[in-house]
Amino acid sequence: PVQPSLQASHRPHKLAAMINGAGGAVMQPGYAYGGAIGGGAAGVVGGMEGGVAGGVGGGVGAAGCGGVGGVAAADSCAAVGCASVGCAGGESVCIEPAGAVRAVQWRYIGVGRGSFESCQSYDYVGHGCGSYEQALVTTPVGWRIKPICSVLTVLLVLAVVVICCLWPGVDTTTKMGVDCDNPMNHIYCCVHFGKFCPPKQCLIWGDPHILTFDGARADFLGVSESWLVRSARVWIQARYKATPFTNGLAATDAIAVGGPFLQGHVLKVGALETGTITWDDQAILTGFPSSFDAAGLGTVRYNDQGTLVDSAQSHLDRHIVHADFPLGVHLQIMRWSHHINIRITMPPQAYQDGHCGNANGDMADDSKEQIVARLGLSIDRSQLLFRVWVAPQPGQHPSLADCVGDKRSRAEAKCKETRPDFHGEGLQGCIYDVCFAGPQYAAQDALY
Repeated sequence: PVQPSLQASHRPHKLAAMINGAGGAVMQPGYAYGGAIGGGAAGVVGGMEGGVAGGVGGGVGAAGCGGVGGVAAADSCAAVGCASVGCAGGESVCIEPAGAVRAVQWRYIGVGRGSFESCQSYDYVGHGCGSYEQALVTTPVGWRIKPICSVLTVLLVLAVVVICCLWPGVDTTTKMGVDCDNPMNHIYCCVHFGKFCPPKQCLIWGDPHILTFDGARADFLGVSESWLVRSARVWIQARYKATPFTNGLAATDAIAVGGPFLQGHVLKVGALETGTITWDDQAILTGFPSSFDAAGLGTVRYNDQGTLVDSAQSHLDRHIVHADFPLGVHLQIMRWSHHINIRITMPPQAYQDGHCGNANGDMADDSKEQIVARLGLSIDRSQLLFRVWVAPQPGQHPSLADCVGDKRSRAEAKCKETRPDFHGEGLQGCIYDVCFAGPQYAAQDALY
């Protein structure tokens, strides 16, 4: 029996967790433990002075509601399982009830003895005859993820995908289910992943003539600073200037190589008498022969080795710069007194363009007019690798009809002497160059 001294003014005692079971209670002097109602075998579990905390495991329901793993032990508790603090509070961040059913229930809480009842707090609920007490019971129905957590989850997944695709060394093709090591898939992998692309070659020589990556011929005669290769990673620019050796026609005066693939560094090479070789605007390769470590990104060498773009100059001393850079980009730059000739060898880059063409395998879209329509006449100043911007100027545009009489006859004879199989547009192009730039260009044109 309960001791008569137990009054409402006494400090409340916490209730041990109740498990559905037969009514009745285990009593000790000075401590009351309410029994649960309903079917079952057990009555009351455990008890210590000052009350018993909730069950063992991750998270607790309402204070005093026990159970293992954070599940409330009795229907009479206000919170069930993780509805309150359970699961270490994780549901308060991303989980919320999908709905709730509310009902009023009456619970018989004792006859003649009185008891303590646990809901969100503990109240002394009777002494003597006992009574019924009204309680509003809210039962969560299902669970759902909060909208903000759904958005954050999608963003996290996208971030992981982007990192996996772009992180150096990650085999994207494997993730896409394509074996790029199989030669049968090399073309597909080149187009979609930029892997196993066979290198292509662009030649720039003379005043200036260009043989694009796709094998088209384009001539740019004006003064300007222009893109040879423009892609997201590789930037190669040229400066065209008129020289006395080309009878006022423009020739390639200098080249600049930079962009993200060189991590902000810039290599520039000019002609022997009008330019220098620099790395980030500091002179390099001042000796001959010599070499330079390009900040761990590659090597730049200066010597007399290499195949000349212009065989008409094979009897002259050779001063050739070789640059080997990331992404398989190789440049061979031949320095002459007032101009340079260039050979660029590299795999195609995604969305590239420039005077060397777009390397898409279609030479029909690499005409001078189409390239100018796509890129304009000059480089935007914000992307210029050269220190001084030069306003574009139209060059001389004489037509083949301006080459007449003996001058034309000598030019045609020189071209056929150098290359007997010259005919059609190839022969007309050679005649044009010899007429307006000089006889040395017959040998140049014979190479292509």
